[in-house]
Amino acid sequence: MPSVIHKKATTRVLRKSSLEITQQDLSFATIYRVEPMDRIKLIRGGIPARYINVISDSMGITKETLFKFLNLPKSTIDKKSVANQMLPIEQGERLIGMAKLVGQIESIIAESGNPDGFNAAKWMASWLEKPSPALGGEKPSAYLDTVSGQEMISDLLAKIQTGAYA
Repeated sequence: MPSVIHKKATTRVLRKSSLEITQQDLSFATIYRVEPMDRIKLIRGGIPARYINVISDSMGITKETLFKFLNLPKSTIDKKSVANQMLPIEQGERLIGMAKLVGQIESIIAESGNPDGFNAAKWMASWLEKPSPALGGEKPSAYLDTVSGQEMISDLLAKIQTGAYA
């Protein structure tokens, strides 16, 4: 994924287990693979409001849909995006959580040995809107607005990988 995020101030580099994450490299796979402590440092350091454009464009959905999924205030984020500002921690965390889920799918497909032609972000967008028997018929998107809900969706994706839920 091309990097389209730039920060005016100095770039913070977080290192852990030979992985490096910067505010210029907010790729889904990197966000998924980085150690939790480094992800927390990144979130606390600030996630650019315009990162919502990267995620929505990659998923092939509108920003409004992503705002709804993550329960984010459209007008506030639009203003911060235009002003090249960072999101408050709780909003940045939900956005990074979404990116982490897409990174998890990328990782699952890479482990399967045949990632060619597969678009994890677009698959995720489609899957999120399908009712899931594992969620009592609810759509996975209904749980993206909290960190606990995102963790539950991550656990469900892991179960799908093992064949526990098809």
